[in-house]
Amino acid sequence: MGNLSIVLSSYNEVENIKFAIDALVNQSVVKEIIIIDDNSSDGTVDILKKYNHPKIKFVVRKNIRGFASAFIDGIKLCSGEYILRFDIDMFNSIDHFIKTFENIKNEDCIIFSRYVENALDQRSKYRKLPSLVINKLCQLLLYSQVKDYTSCIIIFKRNILIDIFPRNTFYANFIIDFIFEIKKNNKIIKEVPFIQEKNTELNSKSAPSILKFLTNGLYYLISILRCSLNK
Repeated sequence: MGNLSIVLSSYNEVENIKFAIDALVNQSVVKEIIIIDDNSSDGTVDILKKYNHPKIKFVVRKNIRGFASAFIDGIKLCSGEYILRFDIDMFNSIDHFIKTFENIKNEDCIIFSRYVENALDQRSKYRKLPSLVINKLCQLLLYSQVKDYTSCIIIFKRNILIDIFPRNTFYANFIIDFIFEIKKNNKIIKEVPFIQEKNTELNSKSAPSILKFLTNGLYYLISILRCSLNK
């Protein structure tokens, strides 16, 4: 049996969920696929219920939603030596994720980075420029060796959770705090190139309006400030 746990958070992913699961279940290195669904209303849960596979575990949360808490609830159910987290609409990159995992040596954390050589962010300027600015701030105020603090596409050893556990920030800024703590505790981080495709922007649920987008940006800044004060 494999030693890689997959953690996926879903909300109205009916167009993507089957592609992601089908690409994962037959991977020999995958021990389990844990899906935390925030009470999808588009048929995502109906698709999940049709699977009868020992690797698949899913939880439907009816009274709570949130990017960070879904990730936390997922990793609490993991039993693999390593944990991989990615967005469900990135199923086209699963082979890249798996091959990267198979080549892990002594790294504690792998970040699929948009800001290293051979990487690319194909989203519109509306999305990629704020992301670039936030990451430049992270490099300036935190640890400059890390290029992509906001990728949220990561593999890490489960045993680091003994000393370093994600903060429930409710939004995706939890990843800044998490990566910062991993680096602060002298864990080995490696960044590998990742191409973020434009379709991930079209499927984004994090910025449905300008006001929401600006609010989420404020959350990122709060995480950066909090980490800089703890450096």
